[in-house]
Amino acid sequence: MGSSGGAGKDTVANYIKDNLFNGRAVKHALGEPIHELAEQFAGDKVQRHHLQDLGESIRSIFGHEAWINLLDEKYGGIDVPLIIPDIRKLLEYSHYCIEKEFKPLYVYTDPEIAKKRLKDRDGGYNEEDLGKNIERQMDFLQDYGRKQFPKRFVTQLNAPYPFGEIYVIDNSGSLQDTYRQLNEWWELIHE
Repeated sequence: MGSSGGAGKDTVANYIKDNLFNGRAVKHALGEPIHELAEQFAGDKVQRHHLQDLGESIRSIFGHEAWINLLDEKYGGIDVPLIIPDIRKLLEYSHYCIEKEFKPLYVYTDPEIAKKRLKDRDGGYNEEDLGKNIERQMDFLQDYGRKQFPKRFVTQLNAPYPFGEIYVIDNSGSLQDTYRQLNEWWELIHE
């Protein structure tokens, strides 16, 4: 999960897959088929609001769990860890982090830093797109305080179950700071 577009969810997921699982994991975003479908029709770079509208339209036609069902069908029988970098809705959190017991990780990035990253990566952003419900449904997590660990930089939400299970990576600084927090998170979940 991420605090916004540009938070660094894919960067974090790639590090977990490549370094913490030593490449023995699969990373697949719920939004990956949305990108593929949109690019087939657009033939060019697709704007964020088009992706949002397409994803939500599919949900309204085929049900709120359409993208969940597609991902589960594709990877339901794999025998390696699955990393999903774009859990954005409570329904997705419930399905993967509660029902399937995935380890939740929230990637926080200062909003201005995230916007700069979007501008650098995508050439810009639309403030209205970033304010849509699909981008903001999990924002309430930021209202909870965080538990600090002795001699560690990674934090955990100070929230009731099931949100108290969520560790927070602050990706507002350098990549080395983020990687250090991810290594600490890895140690904590394996204690």
